[in-house]
Amino acid sequence: MRFVFLFFCFTSFTFLAQKDQYQNYDLHPPLKIPLVLAANFGELRSNHFHTGLDFKTNRREGYTIYSVEDGYVSRIKVSPWGYGHVVYIDHYNGLTSVYAHCSGFVGAIDSLVKSEQRKNEGFEFECYPEKESVKVKRGQPIALSGNTGGSTAPHLHFEIRDTKTENAINPLLFGWDIQDHRKPTIRGMKVYGLTVEGYRIPGVSRTLPVYGGNGSYRISNNKLTLPSNYSSAEGGVGFAFDAIDKLDGADNVCGIFKAYLLVDGDTVFTQNMTEISFYSNRYINCHKDYEEFHQRRKHFHKAFKTVHNPLPIYPSAKNNGIISILPGEQKMIEYICEDTEGNTASVNFQLELLSGEMNPKSRWFEPTHNYLFPDSAFMEMGDDYLVLFPPGLLYEPTPLVFGYQNGITFGSPSVPLQEFYKVMLKIEDQKLPNEKYIISRTNQYGRKYAERSEVEDGWITSWVRSFGTFKVDIDTIPPTIVRKNFVPNANVRGKTLRWSIQDDLSGVAEYNIFIDDEWHLLSYEPKNGIGYYFEVPSHVQGRRTVKIRAEDYCGNTTIETYELLF
Repeated sequence: MRFVFLFFCFTSFTFLAQKDQYQNYDLHPPLKIPLVLAANFGELRSNHFHTGLDFKTNRREGYTIYSVEDGYVSRIKVSPWGYGHVVYIDHYNGLTSVYAHCSGFVGAIDSLVKSEQRKNEGFEFECYPEKESVKVKRGQPIALSGNTGGSTAPHLHFEIRDTKTENAINPLLFGWDIQDHRKPTIRGMKVYGLTVEGYRIPGVSRTLPVYGGNGSYRISNNKLTLPSNYSSAEGGVGFAFDAIDKLDGADNVCGIFKAYLLVDGDTVFTQNMTEISFYSNRYINCHKDYEEFHQRRKHFHKAFKTVHNPLPIYPSAKNNGIISILPGEQKMIEYICEDTEGNTASVNFQLELLSGEMNPKSRWFEPTHNYLFPDSAFMEMGDDYLVLFPPGLLYEPTPLVFGYQNGITFGSPSVPLQEFYKVMLKIEDQKLPNEKYIISRTNQYGRKYAERSEVEDGWITSWVRSFGTFKVDIDTIPPTIVRKNFVPNANVRGKTLRWSIQDDLSGVAEYNIFIDDEWHLLSYEPKNGIGYYFEVPSHVQGRRTVKIRAEDYCGNTTIETYELLF
């Protein structure tokens, strides 16, 4: 008990010192409504940690968003994907604030956006205004809340970044008025047999239920007994915990802030979600139990790491969190997690490894030529194909799958990759222009995707970040344009005109609308069937000729023209 007391005194002291460091900034709230979270910083996502706070907006759009401090606009982006309409503001205190999924901008920012869209004659754009050319003051309205981009409901995604390093910083450390008296929840536990590199040994893992509540958890009989093959002379045992947090204002599942793994009273592994580097953020795929998350939506945080995991969220990682234990030995295990308000939850139990033979290394990933490894390259070539797979793409060893028959089948599509690799295919009997050819990828569900490709000297090349089946495809079919809420020659004054624009393979690359040959803004919002839309400006009046044009990535174009009365 004395150790536990000292441990919590130490962690509480460092926690308060850390939080005070950020609370000294005294930032203006980005919204003037009660700040309730739909998601927090560090929450597990598909291929990244969540790098900000998602503020609920009462299921509505249009709330005014305010700059948290004096500064200037450093970046603006408009896209139907990702952050949607987003503005970045650099502040003079060394921080950058980010406001995403906006429905629109206000003031000088709005004028700049519209000017850029007219200049580029396109809805989607990204710009980096000259330093201090668009200044803002603390508490100044800058945008309106919305539901654009990859958002699934109206909210404000808000971030704070270190301007110099561009690392995202946990906004909950800055003293917002967000109540949180609820302790984290530990919903389950998983144990693995590990290699010396921290790789999970295939077939050597076990999931256990966790019981309890209000911060105090246990497993059955407070003891975990494992067969001797969970450990080895070089490797050992590792744990992951399905741990989440919730705040007072809502029941949304949020992520944990800190975690500690103790073995016989010694802290061997810690996790701290104070800062996240965008450079390494995709390595979440080896922090979480990838299969549990994507197949069962479980939030298992590993309390160990592989030798290739560069995430800077582990202040302490003795032996990378791998627990060395011999047959017949027993160890006391404790896992503690906490939130930014210092609320904690813990589970502790006795670990015992039964007597017997340990797992021999020769059984792991052998023979080696049947596996791809994180630190090894792979190349396969023939008369009609080439695959160049550099090191650093995998998180753990994976069985080598390769075949060539009317295309390339390479790897398991369910295995995530960190970076891109090269696929080249020969175009047999090329008769069409280069731009009509693409490489298509088919995943494990039979869904086909077009990969951006380049053709040269009868070969087509793509850099891809997924396993799958690849083949040469031809796209000569232009996009389809379908009117959704009007007919030709109709009176459409005051309406928002809508279209569905679709392409069967390479995808829609450009979309524009012209009225009497003058370009106007055609917007795109793919959610909820909204599609492509045109908000008729008040100055457009009378009978006009309307032309809508769509082009796919292979240069195929469709144009619809009709008369409308404005």
